[in-house]
Amino acid sequence: MKFADVLSVFSGLAIFLYGMEVMGNGFKHMAGGKLQDFLEKLTKKPIVAMLAGILVTALIQSSGATTSMLVSFVNAGIMKVSQTVYVILGSNIGTTITGHLMALDVGLVAPFMAFIGVCLIMFVKNDKLNAIGEILMGLGFVFLGMDTMSGGLAPLGRSEFFLNILSHMQSPLFGILVGFVLTSIVQSSSASLGIIQSLAKSGIVTIKDVMFFNLGQNLGSCTTAMLASLSFNRDAKRVSIINLTFNLVNAVLFTILYSLFPFDRMYEMLAPGRVVEQIALMHTFTNVVTSLLCFPIAPLLSKVAYLIIPDHGTVKTLQPEIEQSAYTENIATFNIFGIHIEIDNMFEIVRNSVYIDFNGLLEHHSVIDMIEENETQVNLINRGISKNLMLLMASDTNLQESKQAAQLFSINVDLERMHDHAINIAEAIEELIKNDSTLSLKAYDEIDELSAILMQSLSVIDDIITSGDSELLQTIIKNEEKIDELCLSNRDAEILRMKNGEDDAHPGIIYSELLIDIERIGDHIMNIAESMCESYKGQ
Repeated sequence: MKFADVLSVFSGLAIFLYGMEVMGNGFKHMAGGKLQDFLEKLTKKPIVAMLAGILVTALIQSSGATTSMLVSFVNAGIMKVSQTVYVILGSNIGTTITGHLMALDVGLVAPFMAFIGVCLIMFVKNDKLNAIGEILMGLGFVFLGMDTMSGGLAPLGRSEFFLNILSHMQSPLFGILVGFVLTSIVQSSSASLGIIQSLAKSGIVTIKDVMFFNLGQNLGSCTTAMLASLSFNRDAKRVSIINLTFNLVNAVLFTILYSLFPFDRMYEMLAPGRVVEQIALMHTFTNVVTSLLCFPIAPLLSKVAYLIIPDHGTVKTLQPEIEQSAYTENIATFNIFGIHIEIDNMFEIVRNSVYIDFNGLLEHHSVIDMIEENETQVNLINRGISKNLMLLMASDTNLQESKQAAQLFSINVDLERMHDHAINIAEAIEELIKNDSTLSLKAYDEIDELSAILMQSLSVIDDIITSGDSELLQTIIKNEEKIDELCLSNRDAEILRMKNGEDDAHPGIIYSELLIDIERIGDHIMNIAESMCESYKGQ
C-alpha cells in the first residue's frame, strides 16, 4: 500500500466514526433526551427489558454505550444487577442494526444525504428537523467513510502478506484474536465491522474469511464497558462481567457450530453475491440466537458475575445504609428538583455542624463525635449527588438544565468542603481540651461576634432555599466582607497579644488556625448563596 492509500483508510475511518457519532446523537435528540429514563423504567419485566435494550442500542448505535450507561446506573444505585441482564441481551441484538445500515447500497446518494442533513442543521430552527438533519448527515458520512476506506483498502487485495493473514483468519483462534484486538483498539465494534465490510466491498474478503473475526469483534466490544466500570463499585463491575460472559458464550457456541456445519453457505444463500449484506446477516444471526438461548438462563449470568466478583463483608455492612439514603431510593435524583431536595438536606446537616462547633468552642466542651457522625452523612450524600449530577450532565439535557446541574454540582462541593472546616474546628476544640488550654477572653469575644455573623448568613441561605429570593444575596455579600475584615484584624490582634505576652503561644496558634477555617466557611457560604440564587432562577 502507498502512503496515499493508508491516508485514505484513516481518513475514511475518521469520517465513518464521525458519521456514527452524529447519527447516534440525531437519534438521541429525536428521542427527546429520555433514553435513560426509558431504560430505567422498562427493566422490571424481562421481555420488555430486552426490547428496551434492542431499541436504545439501535438508536444510539452502540452496545458499548448502552452497557456503559447500565454500569453507571448500577453504580449510582438506580438499577440492580439483575435488572441489567435482559437489557444486555437486547443491546447485543440492537447493535447488529448498524451492519445492515452499512450494507445499504446508496452509491451517489450518500453525498446528497449528508448535504441535506447539513442544510437542515444550519438553516432550519426546529429541534426535530435538526435531529433528522443529524441522522441524514451522519448516515451520509458513514457511507462516504466506507467508500473512502474501501478505495484505500483495495490495494491489499494484491498484497501476499495480507492475503496470507486472511487465510489464517479462517482458523478459529486466530480469527477471534484479530477481531478482539482490532475492536479493542478502535473501541468500537461498528468501526471494526465497517472496516471488514469495506474490505468485502472491495472484493478482498469473503464471508468465510470473517466468521470467526466477527466473534472476536463481539468480545472486543466488551472492553468499553469494562474500562468504564474500573473506577466504579463492585455491582457496576458485575454488569460488565455479565456482558463479557454473554459474548464468551456467543464465541464458544458459534466456534463449535462453525467448525461442525457450513454456515457460510447459509449466509451466501440468504444474500447471494452480496458479501457486505452477508456479514450483516451473520452478525445478526449469531447475536439473536445467543440472546434467545441465554434468555431462559439469564439469572445464571448474574450468578456467574457474583461468583467472579463476590461480596465482601464490608460491602454487605455498608449496603443497607446506602440503600436507605434518600438519593438512591428512586430515580428522583435524576430530576433537578430531587437533587435540590438532597442539597437542602445536606445544607441542614452542615449548618447544624457549624452551630455545634461554635457552641462547643465558646462553652469549651468536646463535639468531635457529633461532627464526625455528621461528616459520614455529608460524605454519603455528597457522593450520591455527585454521581447523579454527573449522569445528568452526561445525558441529553438542554442548556438551562445543564447550567442548573453545574450550579448544583458547585453547591455540593462547597457544602462538603465547608463541613471539612467544621471538622477542623471540632479537632481544634479537642486539642484545647486535651492540653487543658483555653483561648483568651478577647479571643472568645471575637469568635462570638464572628459566629453571630456566620449563623445569620446561614439563616439567610435558609431563607433563599424557602423563598428563592435572590435579593437576599446582598446581605450575605455584606456579611462576607465583614467576616474577612474581622478575621484579618483579629489575626493581627492575636499576634500582638502573643508578642506582649498576654496570650500563650499554643492557644494563640490554634486561634489563628480557627480564624482561617472561619474565613473559609464564610467564603463557601458566599459561593453557595450565589450558586443557589442562579439555580433557583432556572426553576
